[in-house]
Amino acid sequence: MKLFKYAGRLLVCTALLASCSKKIQKEYKLTAYTCSIESKQDNSPVGEDVTKLVDGDVYSKFLTFSRTATITIQPVKRSRLTAYSLVSGNDEPGRDPQTWTLEGSLDGKEWILLDSRSKQVFEERNMTRLFDVAVHEDYAFYRFSFSTDGHDILQLSEIELNGLWDANDERPIAKFTAGNASFFDQGAVQFKNESEQAADYLWYFEGGYPSSSTEDDPLIEYKSHGKYPVKLIASNNGYSDTILINDFVIVKRKGGWDHFQYPQINFVNKTLGGNGDLYKELVPEPIDLIKQVSLDVCHILYRSVDEVDVLEVLDYSIEDIETISAKGGNPPHINIFFSSSYLKKKKGILSDEELIAEIVGVLYHELAHGYQYSPRGAGGYARGADYFGLIEGIADYVRLNAGYSSYDYRKPGGHWNDGYKTTAFFIDWLHTKDKDFAYKLNQSAITIVPWSWDSACQDILSASVKDLWDEYQTYLKNESTN
Repeated sequence: MKLFKYAGRLLVCTALLASCSKKIQKEYKLTAYTCSIESKQDNSPVGEDVTKLVDGDVYSKFLTFSRTATITIQPVKRSRLTAYSLVSGNDEPGRDPQTWTLEGSLDGKEWILLDSRSKQVFEERNMTRLFDVAVHEDYAFYRFSFSTDGHDILQLSEIELNGLWDANDERPIAKFTAGNASFFDQGAVQFKNESEQAADYLWYFEGGYPSSSTEDDPLIEYKSHGKYPVKLIASNNGYSDTILINDFVIVKRKGGWDHFQYPQINFVNKTLGGNGDLYKELVPEPIDLIKQVSLDVCHILYRSVDEVDVLEVLDYSIEDIETISAKGGNPPHINIFFSSSYLKKKKGILSDEELIAEIVGVLYHELAHGYQYSPRGAGGYARGADYFGLIEGIADYVRLNAGYSSYDYRKPGGHWNDGYKTTAFFIDWLHTKDKDFAYKLNQSAITIVPWSWDSACQDILSASVKDLWDEYQTYLKNESTN
């Protein structure tokens, strides 16, 4: 009997020792590291392709003109999933996936069902929902099959996979971040090593001083303008992993407009022989005009050619439609149309000089949309939203600054988020507080996330947008009584 008790205790102690010696694994956000992702659907618009699902930005999105989407993700090495998150898109709830399955695979050929959901609802835009899963094997591939509830467009902002790396895989994973890596003339960048399972590091900094380093977190100086790549090789026990990010450090020139990149302009007048003849008469060289306005817009919005969100292709068309003009798409490829029927309607009411000014003023507004930065987390394109107020306000401010709008339209009332002239005049007045306000406001769209009018005004002027708006209204009322 004593021997039985002793043997039992021995077995218990042995099990405890084995448990204590077992390495405790840390849970990671797997998609925060290099991973490959692909979609069976290839009909996404420019800037909304499948890579947006793992770019770490919940305000970008994947969109497909289909009610279904199959997404395959391969983390940098095998992993056991513990949970996943999905982030809804920024518009139209009907485009959210309501039904989906999640599968895992060792070889990308045979798949095992891991999770299945139906009748799911995202109650808000850019909303993160977390789903726990019980997975008992390390898989190399994970596959989602999404579908909407009948809507013919599907969208999703982000997929995040949480889990444990394969405990038997000792290969390191290279990863780094940095502080401010975009500045004028010269500066220093503090790099932060976030590699996993690595003991040694070798950095390469093209254009930097020093140009290489073996430190964990090096501080590197940059003295000449340009866009520079950064490479990190993380190694351990004979294994290594390399990460290379192009254009990671950007040292901007002041000005540099001689190097401005004009877009490829595809101009077509679809109404020649009709209303479009008037446009041709008023604007005999449309491509020259578009180039001139493109450069002028960037002069207003930016201080350096290196800051410009490059627009590579512009499709500009003259069409017989009621709406005067609109812009579609996102850089590097956008389209703009202008209404020849609107122009014909105004003939006789406005002089030819006034008609030309209307054409050019509208072009300034629409091209501003093609070049301005877009805020993230500021709501959708709907009246009253911060996003709407900023986008339309800056575009009309550009038109005003170029001399193609009139202060005769300025009057008390409205709201800073009304957009168009109301917001444009407010932005213009705010230059009495800071002569570079519009420039800083546009820059804030990429430096403040999530963006809001109040956060931007606090950052630029150390004042709330409401207090500034109230002061502006008082100014307008006093002006109208003088």
